[in-house]
Amino acid sequence: MDLLQFKNKYIEDAQDLLNNLDNDLISFEKNPDDSQCIERIFRVMHTLKGTSGMYGFDYIADITHDLESIFDLVRDNLLKVTTELFNLTLASVDHLRNLLADETLSDPANENLHQKIKEQIALILIHTDRNNLQIKQEKKQSNNEVKIRTWQIMFTPNDQIIKRGINILYTLSDLLKLGYYRIQEPDKSNNFKFWTIFLVTENTLNDIEDELIFVMDYCKIRLIADFDIFKEGELGNRKKAIDELPQYHSEEINEYKENVNIKFADIEPKQIKTEKHVSNRIMVDSSKLDHLMFLVSELVTTKSELLLSIDLKNRERIFECAQKVDKLSKLLRDNALSIRLISIQELTMRFNRLVRDLSNSLGKKVDFETHGEDIELDKNIIDNINEPIMHLIRNCIDHGIESPEERIKVNKPETGIIKLFAYKSGNFIFMQISDDGKGIDKQKIINKAVGMGIIKENAQLSDKEVYDLIFLPGFSTAESLTQVSGRGVGMDIVRKKIQDVRGEIQIDSENGLGTSFTLKLQQTISIIDTLLVRSDNSKFAIPLEEVENCQLVNTQFLKSKQNKQIAYIEELIPFISLRDEFGYTSPVPEKQKLIVINKQEKCFAVVVDEIIGEYQAVVKSIGSTFADIEFISGASLLGDGGIALLLDTEKLKKQLTINNYKL
Repeated sequence: MDLLQFKNKYIEDAQDLLNNLDNDLISFEKNPDDSQCIERIFRVMHTLKGTSGMYGFDYIADITHDLESIFDLVRDNLLKVTTELFNLTLASVDHLRNLLADETLSDPANENLHQKIKEQIALILIHTDRNNLQIKQEKKQSNNEVKIRTWQIMFTPNDQIIKRGINILYTLSDLLKLGYYRIQEPDKSNNFKFWTIFLVTENTLNDIEDELIFVMDYCKIRLIADFDIFKEGELGNRKKAIDELPQYHSEEINEYKENVNIKFADIEPKQIKTEKHVSNRIMVDSSKLDHLMFLVSELVTTKSELLLSIDLKNRERIFECAQKVDKLSKLLRDNALSIRLISIQELTMRFNRLVRDLSNSLGKKVDFETHGEDIELDKNIIDNINEPIMHLIRNCIDHGIESPEERIKVNKPETGIIKLFAYKSGNFIFMQISDDGKGIDKQKIINKAVGMGIIKENAQLSDKEVYDLIFLPGFSTAESLTQVSGRGVGMDIVRKKIQDVRGEIQIDSENGLGTSFTLKLQQTISIIDTLLVRSDNSKFAIPLEEVENCQLVNTQFLKSKQNKQIAYIEELIPFISLRDEFGYTSPVPEKQKLIVINKQEKCFAVVVDEIIGEYQAVVKSIGSTFADIEFISGASLLGDGGIALLLDTEKLKKQLTINNYKL
C-alpha cells in the first residue's frame, strides 16, 4: 500500500470524524451540561490534530490544535459557551472539510478564511489565558481530594516518528499544559538515548497518556513523588511566562475586561469546488466476515467432492454436490449483500447540521427527530438518496414549518418538528420525512398548473394527482427566491434520483397539520427477483414485485384493439407490445402473453411472446454503448451465456403517457 492510499484513508476517516463532530456540537449546544458530549468533542479534535500532521495536512493540525485548547477550557468550566462560539466552531469544522481538498491553502478564499479563524480563536485564547489560568490553578489547589504529583517521562525518539509525520511540538505543548515541568536533555549517563521530562501536575496517569497517545510507543512514564519536588517559585516563573505571551495585532485585546463577551466577526466558510466525496469503505460486523469464511471453506470442500465424483463418474454424488453448490451460492449471495448493507444512521446523522443552520438562517425553530436508524440499506442506495432526502428536509423547513410567530397564532408550539422515520415491510424499506407545518395548499398548486398550461381549468384531479404535479420539471409555487427554493428546480430531480435506484416517492399532506414524503426502496439493487420473458429471439427481465397478473391472449384479439386498451378489473388499461417497440419482424405467434404491471398504483400491460419463468437477475450496467436504447435499464447474464435485458417500467409508463393514455 503506497502513501496515497494511506492519505485517502485518512481523508475518509477525517470526513467521518467531522460528521461526528458536527452532531456532537449540535447535541452539546442543546444540552451544555452533557460532560460526555464535550469529552467526545475534545477527543475528535485531539485525534484530528494528531493524525493530520502525519499526512501533510499541517493547516488542519494548526486549527484543531487551537480548537482543542478552547474546548479544554470549556471542559474545565473556564470558558462560557455562547452562540457565537458555536458558530465559530462550526465554521471551523466547515473550513476543515475544505482543507481536506486544499491541504496547501492554494485557494485564496480558503487562505483568507484560515487567517480570520486563527485570529478569532487567538482572541479567545489570549483573553482566557490571562484571566482564567490563575483561577484554574487556585481552583485545583483548593480541592483537597487532588494531590500534586511529580512524574518522570523518558522520551526516546527515533526515525519512525519522522516517517509517521508526527508533530512532536504539538504533542509536547499539550503535555506541558498539564502542569509545570523541567526537561533534561540526553547526556552521557544514558548514552544520549532519551530525553527526561519531569512533570509536576494534579492530573492522572490517564490524562498524561492521552496527551502522549501518538508517541506512547517511545515513552516510559513513572510516578516519582506524591508532591512537588521543585521549589514553589516555579509557579511564579510559569505565571510570568504566561504574562509574556505574544501580543496579537487585534486592538480589541487591550480593551478586554472580565465578564465581557467577545464579539466575533461574521465567518461564512466558502465551500471550494471539488468532486463530491463518497467513501468507498464499509464498516462490517466481524460476525458477517466469519460467516463468509465459513461459506468459502464449505464451497472449497464441495468443489473437491465434485471433482472427485466426476473422476469416479458417480452420477448420484455429482447431483448431490451440484445441489450443495447451488445452496452455497445462494448463501454466499445473501452474505455478500448483507456485507454491503449499512445502517441508515450514517445517512441521518448528516442532516442534524443542515436542520440547525437552515432553521437559524430562516429565523425558525426546528427540532429534528429520527426513528428506525438501525434499518440497513445497500451502500449504493444510501449514497444515491442522500441528496434527495436533503432536498426534502430543506423543503420541509422552508415551505412547511411556519415561523414561531405564525405557529403561536394557530396554537402550535413555536418549535416545529421534522421527523425521519424508517421501517421495513416485506422486501421493501420505507423512509418517511414529515413535518408538522402548514401542509400543502392544493388549490395553489392547481392554480399554478393551470397558469402554466399543464392542466385544464376545470380538471378533476385526485389528491395524489395534484401532489404529483410538484414533481414536474420547472414547477414551483414559491413566491420569491431564497437560498433554499423558488428557482423552479429540485423536486423533479428528487424523483429521478429515487427512480434511479428503482424506488418510489409518495406525498401526503393535510392543511394545517403537515406534510410527509414516503420513499419506497428495495434493500439492494444489485440482485433482484424478476420475471424472465421472450419476444422474438430476445429475452427480457421484468422486476417481479411490479408484476400483478399474467394472461394468455389471442394475437388477433390484441390487433382488434385500435385504441391499444384492454379491460382489466372493471377499467381500461393500455398495453404496449415489445415486438412493436423494438421493431421485430419475425412471424407473430397466434397466442401471446399479457403481463399486467402495477407501477405506483397505476396499471398497464406488456405483450410478449413467451413467459420463461422467475429469474434472479444479477443486474449489470449496460454501458454507454447501449445507453440510448429505450426502455432498458440494465442487463443480466443468463446461465446459458445469453443476455437478459432489464425492462425500465418507468420509461414504458412514460411512453404510454406520451401516447395520451392517462396513467
